Amino acid sequence: MNFKKNALKTAIAAAGIAGSSMSMAGTWAPAAAPLFATENFGANNTGALVVGNAVYTLGTSVANGSQNIIYTLTGGTWGGNGLTSASVVFTNTCTAAQGGKTDAMTFALVDGGANTDNTAQFRVTTAGAGATGGTRVNDTITLVYNVQGVTSLGAATTTGGPTLAFSIGDTVGNVDTSGAATVIASSIVGTTIAGVATAAGDSKIDVSAGTTQFTAPTAGGGGTLSFDAGSFTITDNGGAANGVEDDGATIWQAGTTDSAVTATTVTLTGDFSASVGVDTDLDGNTAEGEGVTISGCLNANATTLTATTATFSLTNANTLAALNTACDININVDGATVIPEFTPALTVAVDYTGATLTDEALALNLAAVAKDGSTAAANLLLNPTGTYDNFIRVSNASAVAGSVFATVYNDSGESVTFTLITSLGAQSSSDLISVEDLYASAQAADATFDVGTGKLRGSFTGEFANINVQNISTSTDGTTFFTF
Repeated sequence: MNFKKNALKTAIAAAGIAGSSMSMAGTWAPAAAPLFATENFGANNTGALVVGNAVYTLGTSVANGSQNIIYTLTGGTWGGNGLTSASVVFTNTCTAAQGGKTDAMTFALVDGGANTDNTAQFRVTTAGAGATGGTRVNDTITLVYNVQGVTSLGAATTTGGPTLAFSIGDTVGNVDTSGAATVIASSIVGTTIAGVATAAGDSKIDVSAGTTQFTAPTAGGGGTLSFDAGSFTITDNGGAANGVEDDGATIWQAGTTDSAVTATTVTLTGDFSASVGVDTDLDGNTAEGEGVTISGCLNANATTLTATTATFSLTNANTLAALNTACDININVDGATVIPEFTPALTVAVDYTGATLTDEALALNLAAVAKDGSTAAANLLLNPTGTYDNFIRVSNASAVAGSVFATVYNDSGESVTFTLITSLGAQSSSDLISVEDLYASAQAADATFDVGTGKLRGSFTGEFANINVQNISTSTDGTTFFTF
């Protein structure tokens, strides 16, 4: 009895398959995966991506009757308002030579398809005129759709994007080959920001000029009142290599269409005390940000400049103008203020107007603003008119001779810079130099400099490496001494 039932089932199944055809060699071909710019996939992105239609070409004739089509999406949901019965389109490819048969399929969405779903099932009614009816090989079934909620394309990938699969069957089984899950979108970084510090040693604070200007640069132009600390470049690769916007067609470019920029903010932090008074155009106005500038990609003064921060606020047009060209960061000085040693820190932030887009960011240190030589500090120099005798001793532990320059500060932060030793030989040391003599030299350089009732501190720079400074004081009776 069981044998007869099994035989009957087998016969029915064979009949159903035979009615649909045994060839089952259909072709599944979603549109070539668009290469989206990764910037489309910000944390707030809920918009739809246009990925192109998905076409299935029948590899067998399908008899009149009812079938089911199932589309399965992974890595996203149906975009926009979702799918409807009209989202699937049948194309009759039957030619006159084939008898001009009126192939036909109609579709009704019966399950899924909402913009919160990732599957959709359609009931298919196949009908056609002629002796056998149905459809023929090479007729096509096209899904017109887009997707949303995609998160896997925020980093560049050609394999990790959303996929789409297809199957068509009846109550017995598949009536044609299933379409395997196929990647329908990929991504590439559309815009990059990179920066580089100027090569070490290109230009230094010139200690022989009272540390108020720079040495002549060895490369890259500039002069003794300007230091090229480094550069940044905002790069769009251009063309297809740049990726596309969410419409699947418009080439991504920072500053255009969907990728318009609210502002590009360039911030430099450091010690700009020698830059805030710069007036390069000699108009008497030192509030125009001329102490820190951008050149190369465009010419711009700092929008705001303080003793610690330089900020540039670049418009959308500025950003477009700057693309693909190095933007040099120039630190300019007034030639009178002592230039401090520091390492400027750069940040660049490109803020896209679209809230769903991923903004660009860069942070790096530029070339250190350093003296042309070595420096040592003596942070406690006793009052030159006080009870204790106080001395310094300067040593040159290098293999070359050079001058020694002193910057002396009082407790109020006022300072004066002067030449302390015209030439100190290699491996040589100075005599003991009293703080009283040091103070006298400071007042000779600037008569307004006054220690009052306080103390002093000093910074000593040699035109050579490995300077050493000892601070020596003697007791009131002159019998003992100590260093600090």
